[in-house]
Amino acid sequence: MQSLTTADLIFPSASTSISAQTAALGKSCSSIQNRLRSIDVDSRFIREVVEEYRLPVIANERCGSWYIPSDLKAGSAYFKSTDGHHGVWACSLRRLNLGVLGIVGKSGG
Repeated sequence: MQSLTTADLIFPSASTSISAQTAALGKSCSSIQNRLRSIDVDSRFIREVVEEYRLPVIANERCGSWYIPSDLKAGSAYFKSTDGHHGVWACSLRRLNLGVLGIVGKSGG
């Protein structure tokens, strides 16, 4: 068995090629067509979940209201990605989301 050399392990041209391929893949995944397809698939999924559980859907207006078909949207809320995370004890007075309480109460808690 022949031992490996440094040249066998280091492929600068291959890494450039892999880097370029990764960049091209990332660019194609973020195309408008793929983004719209993703929204459509997610929206269909939400519709299926609503039909199964029969619960109201509350949109997070910060990042995702467009996933919820307008005929299913029972209300809106504004949650930040760190809301409710362990160790994040501060309560933002701008994001109390009190409107959610009425929707939750009407749907049985």
